[in-house]
Amino acid sequence: MAIRDMKLCFDCLRFRRERDEARREVKRLKEENRRLREKLDCAHRTILEAPFGSSTPSSKQPVKAKTTAERQARKGGARTGHKGRGRQTTSRRPTLPTETVAVPQACPNCGGRLELPSIRTRTLLSCQPPQPVTRSVDVQEAWCPDCHKTIRPRTPGAFPRMFLDNSALAYVAVEHYLHGQTLGRLAQITGVHKGTLTNAMHFLADLLAPGLEGVQQRLRLAAVIFADETVWRNDGDNGYAWMFRTGDCVLYRFCDTRSGEVPRSILGTDFLRGVLVTDRYAGYNGILMARQFCYAHLLRDLQDIERQFPDVPEVAAFVAHLAPLLSDAMALRREARNRAQYRCRARRLKARIQRAIRRPARHPAVQSYQDIFRQHRDKLYHWVDDPDVPPDNNTAERGLRPTVIARKLSFGSQSKRGASTREILMSIIGTISLRTHDPWRTLRDALDRLAASSSPPEDIGSILFPSVPSANAA
Repeated sequence: MAIRDMKLCFDCLRFRRERDEARREVKRLKEENRRLREKLDCAHRTILEAPFGSSTPSSKQPVKAKTTAERQARKGGARTGHKGRGRQTTSRRPTLPTETVAVPQACPNCGGRLELPSIRTRTLLSCQPPQPVTRSVDVQEAWCPDCHKTIRPRTPGAFPRMFLDNSALAYVAVEHYLHGQTLGRLAQITGVHKGTLTNAMHFLADLLAPGLEGVQQRLRLAAVIFADETVWRNDGDNGYAWMFRTGDCVLYRFCDTRSGEVPRSILGTDFLRGVLVTDRYAGYNGILMARQFCYAHLLRDLQDIERQFPDVPEVAAFVAHLAPLLSDAMALRREARNRAQYRCRARRLKARIQRAIRRPARHPAVQSYQDIFRQHRDKLYHWVDDPDVPPDNNTAERGLRPTVIARKLSFGSQSKRGASTREILMSIIGTISLRTHDPWRTLRDALDRLAASSSPPEDIGSILFPSVPSANAA
């Protein structure tokens, strides 16, 4: 009897263990099923709504929508009646010696004798891959018995203890920080190790850093300032790239924060007379200057409302009435023939937009959108009286695009020193490119002047930046 009870006891314990293991397995499977359902729901929502809604770039759309027949039938190019610019002049480019191609003695078709030939000049654009050359300079030196020193003159076109001369320094800086070539590719082109190029860019940034003060001062005096920011990683940590641009200068900052301290450190805490064109990000609220909200972002938010409530007639009617008005406001600058016509049409557009905003609405989404215009009247209509103030922030969006491409290629900066070098050289070279057609030659000439001087100049901006007639504008 005792043996049977012991056997039943062991069977009971084994059953309990198996039951507990089965319960744990069921719990694990339920948790796994929940996670898989969440991933499936997230993937399904991504396909329907895109990862970032209407802000998703076309390259990240899961399924790109087919274009309509109307857009496929639309012809590209300029509008009918537009006077073309024609082929650009080649006067600014170096010219190779003129070649002569001789006509054959006899006709290749019938073998007959040809008459006296005439000349038909054909102009072609020829390109050769960049090929670095080795430059050797014999520098004389002599001993001074009075000073007990060796007198050695400066090497023209080069800095002391620098392997790259000024033309190579300017070429690498312009190609990397303006045109987006990677340092690895430039190392292949020049035949110089990537580490040497990196150290050369750090040296160049330290040399030109005092020139940022002049850029910042001119930025604060501009009549119109465009600002935007995007994500930028630094040594694996999240950060942000800020850009502030006018018609003739641009300033970048690479920081680990998106707070309003960054624009305040650039534009200052004093009242500025210009207009700051941005999106509705609250980080710019602390700037003491007039503000113009971007209509492109407002139009995108308006279209999001229509997608969110596709079956509501009130929403559809509101979007159909207001969206063309916002589009017409953004297109007015390029369509108006003169400033008087611009102001006349702008005032009419403003009145129509305000009537649409004041129209009574019952749907919460429409009311919420109308509140943006009602609560920010002072930030929405600067473009009406001043044609130099655009109603969109397209200038900043396009100016920040090379930074976004650099982020895709390099995944950000590898150190704080690299981020600092990037912000200095992108600001300096970007400002030069806005003021001259040949930033490489301008930067090289400025470096030649700096290398020839025995002491750093007090105003390095006068050497770096060609003078421009005005401090404005888009």
